[in-house]
Amino acid sequence: MIELKRSVRNLKPYFVNQVPYRVKMDANETKNYLLDQEALFEKIEANIYPDSDATVLRQKMADYYGCGQNNIMVGNGSSDMINLVINGFCETDDSVLSFTPSFSMYETYCDMAGARLVKLGSNGDFSVELDELIDKAREIMPKIVIICNPNNPTGYYIEKKDVIRALDQIKDSIIILDEAYIDFGGESCVDLVDQYENLIVMRTLSKAFGLAALRVGCMITNEAMVNKLWAIKSPYNLNAISQYYGTMALDRSSEVTAFVEEIAIHREKLAAKLKALDFEVYPSKANFIFVKHNRHDLFEQLCERGILIRKMPMGQVSYYRISVGTLEENEILIKELEEIL
Repeated sequence: MIELKRSVRNLKPYFVNQVPYRVKMDANETKNYLLDQEALFEKIEANIYPDSDATVLRQKMADYYGCGQNNIMVGNGSSDMINLVINGFCETDDSVLSFTPSFSMYETYCDMAGARLVKLGSNGDFSVELDELIDKAREIMPKIVIICNPNNPTGYYIEKKDVIRALDQIKDSIIILDEAYIDFGGESCVDLVDQYENLIVMRTLSKAFGLAALRVGCMITNEAMVNKLWAIKSPYNLNAISQYYGTMALDRSSEVTAFVEEIAIHREKLAAKLKALDFEVYPSKANFIFVKHNRHDLFEQLCERGILIRKMPMGQVSYYRISVGTLEENEILIKELEEIL
């Protein structure tokens, strides 16, 4: 049998929980309900290819993010854009530098490109040291540095002034700033893309806008960088339905502010209740909470009760990532945990 190339032969398939559930709190999804169910296909010519440049959507994004339309490239989720950058810049055996734990697909994309992901460990409380990142970047001269902010899965947030310090010090590497969760807390660095020629900011409509099923994401960077990457972007890489709904959602972006404020309130209340159940809860600026507990079977126990959370395999300690749900979903989770514990 013909084998895959060496760099990807040992990769494991990415499978999601395919089990029945009452409450789904394992994938950082949100229920924003920005969009009404309309007769969509009356507005889309299904036999015509979508706008390959996503012109209307990019202009709406530019208005929302406060940049120029020519600073934006859209894709099938922001992870698609991260993959594009890694494959576009990395030669075989190039290095990519990031913290760990972080988004698992960074390593997969590196493996696909034949690059090597160099992982810097986090502190015991899952905070990170920017000075270590800067020093390591000077030492190994990575092709790309990836900073997930707020970080997935820990929720840890790096202040903007510290991100700027890293940008000022790391000049010879592409810096990907993955801001998938920035809407839930913190300050974006989109306004810096024209000041730093090596900065690429990733944003998505999957989280705060609640459009995970549509896979609408983008990269925001300077025009020279966009033009470079446009040469390797697949044509028609975002379908017409996603472009249409993404545009509609951005027209109602004023509602997102109130929604993320509500999520923040739910997050703090849920965190307090988890602490009362002897969970160690780590600070989060995202729409999820990262926790530790001495029970190793909570994922399985909750699954049996129709509650999905994410179990994070990290050595002998049991860590879990719990998406912040609606008030009702959070109450169901706590009730079931009280019975289990």
